[in-house]
Amino acid sequence: MRRPSLIPGRTGPPSGPSGLQGSPILASATVLAFILNEEGRYDEAENLHRETLDVQRRVLGPEHRGTLESMRNLANDFAGEGRYSEAEKLQRETMNVDRRVLGPEHPLARLSTYNISCILARKGNRDEAFQLLREAVDHGLAPTFDLVVEKDPLLQALHGDPRFATLVADAKERAAASRMPK
Repeated sequence: MRRPSLIPGRTGPPSGPSGLQGSPILASATVLAFILNEEGRYDEAENLHRETLDVQRRVLGPEHRGTLESMRNLANDFAGEGRYSEAEKLQRETMNVDRRVLGPEHPLARLSTYNISCILARKGNRDEAFQLLREAVDHGLAPTFDLVVEKDPLLQALHGDPRFATLVADAKERAAASRMPK
């Protein structure tokens, strides 16, 4: 059974572009869902992320950046709840759309690839996790991510593997090179 809406004042689905999309309420709901996720309140975060995703799919379409970001957020909720298969499925769907619409070199496509590698690491699928993590780093993962790969708790299962040490060194090297003046 679906809970009542957590978005204030929402009594039913918005209709058309004059609905919640682009409104401060939808933006606030997304921020609140993110905070709930960070606090480990995944069930509540999931409910809000589902609501924002439903609105965005209807109003913006399935390939809009905002819709894709909501899909990434919902996948993170699933992963936080230990629902790795659901998280992986949604994150792969997001990655495929990112790659098709934005291109494989786009930062959001690389972020989706990184996110899947984290899910796979948590599922214990180390080989594919390394493959996708390597792909994300090689395609130019944002320098901020390059610097946190080593300490990302979602990749804890990969620590101690020589491939991880090599990957971390490569990521740090790329981050340092990106900060060098050209």
